[in-house]
Amino acid sequence: TIQTGTMLYRAQDENFFMTMIEPPKRVSAQQIVPREYIFILDVSGSMGGFPIETAKTLLRNLVGNLRPTDTFNVMLFSGNNSVLAPNSIPADPQNIQQAITVINEQTGGGSTELLPALKQALAMEKTDQRSRNFVVITDGYVTVEKEAFDLIRQNLGTANVFAFGIGSSVNRLLMEGIAHAGEGEAFIVTNDAEAETISQTFKEYIESPVWTHLKLEIDGLDAYDVQPAKLPDLFADRPLVVIGKWRGNIKGTLTVSGTTSTGEISQSIAIVDDIISMDAEALRYLWARERIANLGDYNKLLGG
Repeated sequence: TIQTGTMLYRAQDENFFMTMIEPPKRVSAQQIVPREYIFILDVSGSMGGFPIETAKTLLRNLVGNLRPTDTFNVMLFSGNNSVLAPNSIPADPQNIQQAITVINEQTGGGSTELLPALKQALAMEKTDQRSRNFVVITDGYVTVEKEAFDLIRQNLGTANVFAFGIGSSVNRLLMEGIAHAGEGEAFIVTNDAEAETISQTFKEYIESPVWTHLKLEIDGLDAYDVQPAKLPDLFADRPLVVIGKWRGNIKGTLTVSGTTSTGEISQSIAIVDDIISMDAEALRYLWARERIANLGDYNKLLGG
């Protein structure tokens, strides 16, 4: 089952807390919530050759393994954007074959305009509670890193964002920044030898959401500087950590709620003196590390 737990630490100057949300140790197909995938594929000139061929193989694998309960879309971006459909479509055999045909036709050409593609994807109509996932596949030769990071952070509660970088000189700053902003992980392929293994690991990482549209409510405890500000979905291979500061008295309730395959559930933890640990000084360093990582994504853009 899904498990949640909270730890508090009281110091002389500042107090810290951490809440962990753990997926089930083993996730069955029945526990995976309905999914929506929007595959955002870079087809610019810099993707020609090995990057575009690797991306096509990855996408054929991802699209071909969707379930009938899923919906999906494919967006191609370079100097302009084009989409398979105005909004996501059912993952039925006909639509999957149409998508694979479009993917197979790509060769790479033109400039790279990622930000308009992200904005267009976010503007697509979403009509239900399925887990929405953006999969950005690119070599990252763009100059809008800061704007992309901001856009993803501002919409963390709208979609999960995953980054897959391809190429011998891939823009790791962009890939890692996108993943960090989206509370995910960057996967990088630099040559043919590692493409199949990393692509399979990436597929497994993104395919099993078990708790979606998560909300964190803290009642009674004066919490502040909480990171992340909004929770992404809980995936089978991605536990979630919320870390922040608190002040004042110890009394209240912390509740995590969201949608699973069986409906809405919530888990509450009473905030009492018993959950204060005298040996949790590490929380202050974990909080600082997370804050520095957030600032670091932007500082690197300035050469810092």
